[in-house]
Amino acid sequence: SSPMASPASTPGYVELHARSAFSFLRGASLPEELTRTAASLGLPALAVCDRMGLYGAPRVFATAREQGVRPLIGAELAMDDGSVLPVLVRSREGYRNLCRLLSQAHLRAAKNEAVVGWDELPAFTAGLVARTGDREGPVLRAIRTGRDADAVLHRVVRAFGNGEGYAEIQRQHLRGESRWNRALQDLAAAHRIPLLATGGVTQATAEGREVLDVFACLRHHTHLDAAGTHLSVNDEAHLKPAAAMARLFS
Repeated sequence: SSPMASPASTPGYVELHARSAFSFLRGASLPEELTRTAASLGLPALAVCDRMGLYGAPRVFATAREQGVRPLIGAELAMDDGSVLPVLVRSREGYRNLCRLLSQAHLRAAKNEAVVGWDELPAFTAGLVARTGDREGPVLRAIRTGRDADAVLHRVVRAFGNGEGYAEIQRQHLRGESRWNRALQDLAAAHRIPLLATGGVTQATAEGREVLDVFACLRHHTHLDAAGTHLSVNDEAHLKPAAAMARLFS
C-alpha cells in the first residue's frame, strides 16, 4: 500500500510485492521467515508473489495464522515479451483464474520455461489486480530501454480494466531510479492510475542479500568473483516497517 502521508506520522503499510525462496533462485528467504519478519515489524498483512506459481502460499497461510498477519495471494507472471507482471488475487474468481492461467502456461512448456502470452491474458484477469512491477516489469522496462511506455501501460490497463491496476513505485537507491519514478508518476497521472509503493522484497532482512547473491550465481552458472552485474547492487530489498517506508516516500 502507498504511504504518502507526512514522515512525522506513521501510516499503515502492507508489503504487496515480496518473493520467497520458491521463486527459482530469485528470492532468499523461506515464506515462513518472510511472514514472521513481517509480524515482528508490525505489518498487518503480506503478499508473497512467487515467480509463475503459488509455491509459497501454503506456508505463508500456515505461519500467518500463528503470527496474526493477513496473508495475501499473488504471483509474478513471466510474460512472452520477457517482462514480469505481478498480480494479486481480489476474489475467489481471481484465484481460480490465476491457477488456470499458471497451469495452462506450465503444461505447454518445459520445466522453468513457462510464460504467459499477452494475447491470452485478458481471458483470465477477472478478480485479479495488476501492478506494473519493478525493473523487470513491462512499463519500467519500456522506460529504461526508451520504448513507448505509454503504449505498454495502456496494454496493461486494457487487459485488466479500469480500477484493477496500479503504477508500482519502488525506492531502493538504484542509479536512475528517481528518473524512472518521475516517468512512472507522469504516466500514472496521464492514465489516471493510482500509485502503489512497494519494497520489491527479495529477502526478509538485509543480511539475506548474501544468500540472494549465491542464488544469482547458481541461476547464471557462475561464481561470486565473476558474477558482476548479476549480484545485488545493495541490500535494500528487504522488509521494512511502516515508518521506514514513510521516510522513503515522504
